[in-house]
Amino acid sequence: MSNQNISRYVRQEIFRGIGKAGQEKLKSARVAIVELSAIGTAVANNLARAGVGYIRLIDGDYVDITELQRQSLFTEEDAREERVKAVVMQEYLRKVNSDVTVDIHIASLDSGNVDSLFEDIDLVIDATDSMETRLLINEACHALKKPWIYGGALASSGMTMTFLPGHDKPCFKCFLGDEEYVPGEQPTCATEGVLCSTTSMIASLQCAEALKILTGSKDLRKDLLSFDLWDNSFDTFVIDKDPDCPVCGKKEYRYYGKISGAHTVSMCGKDSMQIIPSHEGEVDFARYADKLQHQGTVKYTQYTLDFDDGDVQIKLFKTGRAIIKHVSDEQRARAVYAEYIGL
Repeated sequence: MSNQNISRYVRQEIFRGIGKAGQEKLKSARVAIVELSAIGTAVANNLARAGVGYIRLIDGDYVDITELQRQSLFTEEDAREERVKAVVMQEYLRKVNSDVTVDIHIASLDSGNVDSLFEDIDLVIDATDSMETRLLINEACHALKKPWIYGGALASSGMTMTFLPGHDKPCFKCFLGDEEYVPGEQPTCATEGVLCSTTSMIASLQCAEALKILTGSKDLRKDLLSFDLWDNSFDTFVIDKDPDCPVCGKKEYRYYGKISGAHTVSMCGKDSMQIIPSHEGEVDFARYADKLQHQGTVKYTQYTLDFDDGDVQIKLFKTGRAIIKHVSDEQRARAVYAEYIGL
């Protein structure tokens, strides 16, 4: 038998949990990955190699040198050129598996685009560093009746759980309980650090559950899995549905469907703030560069424009979203955006 007649997925097809029938299901499956973090890049790589037919990558960030320690598919050249993560990943995955459709959205997930990005998807993978984004994922998936897989990593510890649609199923808010999300009070990878092995473990666990969901397996893990690789501890916790949960009990959404004005988002692990305008547009980089050329250094590509006047550094995206570098104060970031781009 020639190599051309042997399936590239033969090792999966002979696995009892998948088989040829399961492989065909993977071929027609559609998955969205929210953010190309260390977790997200590993998940995207694994699912593309597994033959998931359609993968949507949602990320509005660029490659940074501090991320190479854990984001295994980016290079030093990508970091030097500050290449857009989604573009780099699309190019890479197309070389990995040309049969897979890799759809990229160079944007942060928000209440204004979540419907269009999730409505035609079979499964959502959470790989975000932002709790606010994760809460939006939970509410959107509950409203749209989409399964999603939570995954979080910090230092040497991680947690993951699969959330399925259904009136008797718990949601992420059931797990959080009355705990409120307060920006600036939660530990982050920038304050606590994170190991590459931790993020790789979470990605592997998420991918295993994803394959189960997409092939219709009955062997799904129903509980929250928590581990600490440094302390050598692995635990599972039963998360019961809360009948009084504001999300899955009362459908009181705090983030989903709440479109507001321009807002700022801190960048985990970066001394930067992201400004997301209330209405997306289509920035003409050539015209904008001409306006700024006498105020500082301007360069642009198909996807981003960079401006630097020695004090202010801005990375502007086509939709009007911008990252204000070396700024950690929200008001300062908004002031810079208003001055150079306009609110």
